[in-house]
Amino acid sequence: MNAPLTSSNQVTSDQVAGKVVIAMSGGVDSSVAAYILHRDNIPTVGVSMQVWDYRNNGGCADRVTCCAPSDFADARSVATRIGIPYYVFDFEKEFHEKVINKFVAMYGAGETPNPCVDCNNDVKFRELRKRALSLGCRAVATGHYAKITQSPLGYHLYRAKDDHKDQSYFLYGLRQEELSHTLFPLADLTKSEVREIAREAGLATAEKAESQDICFVGSKVDEFVGKRLGAKVRPGYLKSPDGKILGRHDGIHRFTLGQRRGVGISGSDVPLYVVDIDPESATVYIGPRNSLEREGFSVGDINWISPTMLQRMKSLSAEDPEEMSQKSKSDSTFQFEAIVQVRHKHRGVKALVTVHRDASARVKFVSEWTTPAPGQAAVFFDPENQEVLGGGRILRETRASLQILPPETISRSDSESRCSPRTEASDRR
Repeated sequence: MNAPLTSSNQVTSDQVAGKVVIAMSGGVDSSVAAYILHRDNIPTVGVSMQVWDYRNNGGCADRVTCCAPSDFADARSVATRIGIPYYVFDFEKEFHEKVINKFVAMYGAGETPNPCVDCNNDVKFRELRKRALSLGCRAVATGHYAKITQSPLGYHLYRAKDDHKDQSYFLYGLRQEELSHTLFPLADLTKSEVREIAREAGLATAEKAESQDICFVGSKVDEFVGKRLGAKVRPGYLKSPDGKILGRHDGIHRFTLGQRRGVGISGSDVPLYVVDIDPESATVYIGPRNSLEREGFSVGDINWISPTMLQRMKSLSAEDPEEMSQKSKSDSTFQFEAIVQVRHKHRGVKALVTVHRDASARVKFVSEWTTPAPGQAAVFFDPENQEVLGGGRILRETRASLQILPPETISRSDSESRCSPRTEASDRR
């Protein structure tokens, strides 16, 4: 199968001037991305990132993950087959500081981290780009399923052709400068097409299973986190939404909003979920499904990707404080309609987003409801659910501020996704 590198308006001469570093995880996706680049006569250097020492730290080197030692052997085999240089870069220090420490701290605070987002933002597209420059390369390519296009306004990030494999949710943290020197060769391919290309090219990874786990964690996330928290583990009470004590737990790091399995309560006539976590008192609130419903949530640490949104934020920030009269900076706002995705594999829901001058935002659901887990990423897509406008981190809200919906107002469509906020990267059991 002769697949094009990208759509005709996706790559500019600036992006491919000079060599390209392709991040090779040892899986079929990055293998085919490397193959396409080389096939299309783009000078390419293969690089794997050593982010975790399995010999000293344990982990899941013998499971289907990415970045295990065997994956480097697969990546090297593919690079040799293609005929490109291949290196392994040591990013263990950067990964530990920017991903693992944050991962442990957030679980310890009763939040649900997203290490794949942090790895993409802070390691793959920032640290790797620095190393790429040291090799004389101008651009970084990966096997992500996402698409970059260019317009007179700037660079745009879109969902990939393969809806099932789309990974644009994890990439909301990219900036215009990074988009301008990033390539996604799989943008216009489906997974089945990728495997077919790998077979025809004779790549060793053609039939390799997909990674399913966090690359640095063993069988249970709670054990990994608990070991590293040590004395900071926060045991406490399990309570009903109205404050009735239901039992005790061994640490809030074992729970995430929307969790059903392993909540430690039996004998109920209805399914019970984790409906809130109070880190101050180490209390985990357990209740029925309707206790999960919210009218909306707040988002912080927002990164805007869309050139249009960047311009709107620039205009908002440029408002004359004297002309704002009695309005505070946080009261100066604009609104837009969007599809908001709050976890990987979530299809997104319609929402009205109010953006404040301080770059925070308030999301109000329009017709369907979902369960936002504090710490996870909320990513804003255009109303057609194709272009990534930006995204940020879902903020914790006090119980007093939560607006719990009465049962009769709850939409029953999409009930599975609304009550399962954990992504593959936050499933603990």
